[in-house]
Amino acid sequence: MAERLEAGLRRLLPKRADLGAIIALVLVLVALGLVFVEYDILTQIGESPTDALWLEIEEAFALSAILVIGLFVISNRRARQARRELERRLAAEVEARKALELAMLDPLTGLANRRHFDDIFHAAAHNSTDDRHALLLLDLNGFKTVNDAFGHPEGDAVLKIVSARLKRALKGDDFVSRVGGDEFSIVAFDLGDAAAAEALALHLMEVIAAPIEIGDRRHEITVSIGFTMFPERGVVPADIYRRADAALYRAKANKGEGRPVQG
Repeated sequence: MAERLEAGLRRLLPKRADLGAIIALVLVLVALGLVFVEYDILTQIGESPTDALWLEIEEAFALSAILVIGLFVISNRRARQARRELERRLAAEVEARKALELAMLDPLTGLANRRHFDDIFHAAAHNSTDDRHALLLLDLNGFKTVNDAFGHPEGDAVLKIVSARLKRALKGDDFVSRVGGDEFSIVAFDLGDAAAAEALALHLMEVIAAPIEIGDRRHEITVSIGFTMFPERGVVPADIYRRADAALYRAKANKGEGRPVQG
């Protein structure tokens, strides 16, 4: 959008070659005018029969100079107006893009928010290819204790560290979002089967379980994970999500086992 807008507005701007030609012509006319003034060419012609012709030449020269200078002024003014319009529209485009990005991001962690997750998940669930993906729902264990004992700033710091660990643990095209206070959702693409999804979930549990040190304090945070494979013929995104959510509920009930649950 921005590229098309910029290209369209640039067509309104005079070309450098055109401006150069106008400037060169103006300079030539000014130089000729100085020559005429310096040597009084037009006033020293006398009363010969060609006096009228020279006067016409003088008038044509003056009119041409005025016309070229006028065209130059108008062209330069249009160029400035077009440039200002281009800058204004590009600035508006940048602001609109920033607003859209902010509407799709969690302001604390910088991860995608629930709205962005819904868009990505629904698009993947409606994919007509044979690729198999996994939806993983994560809920932190022990986070409420950090918030209650040390306050929300400490809890926010923990969430940022967990978010950074999740991003590093996933491959480039996987999608992670923060959908609630201490809840995260992941769409892991092209995993192939449930065994690969379970292996990924176990890896994420191990990554998050590493001690989190903030100042002189050390926090032990674990995570419960429920997951399901998709897409499946005839199964709508809402049913896929409910299946993963039910698996997460069972994982939280059995968190002592320390394993992900498939739905």
